[in-house]
Amino acid sequence: MSRLAALASFLILAASTAWAQTPPAGTPPATDTATGGMGDYWWIIVLIIIVVAAIWYFSRRNRSV
Repeated sequence: MSRLAALASFLILAASTAWAQTPPAGTPPATDTATGGMGDYWWIIVLIIIVVAAIWYFSRRNRSV
């Protein structure tokens, strides 16, 4: 399996896991847990960091010397 295919598989699995944890549209927020703040969006931040790191890695790897 090529590295690009492995990276794409990893990103798809990470995104699908994050989407599986979000409640369906129209669901009222849970009252027994704290909501709000940056903690609710940690998985988006992690996903963005992974994508940026992958872009940086592949751009450095394919650069002509």
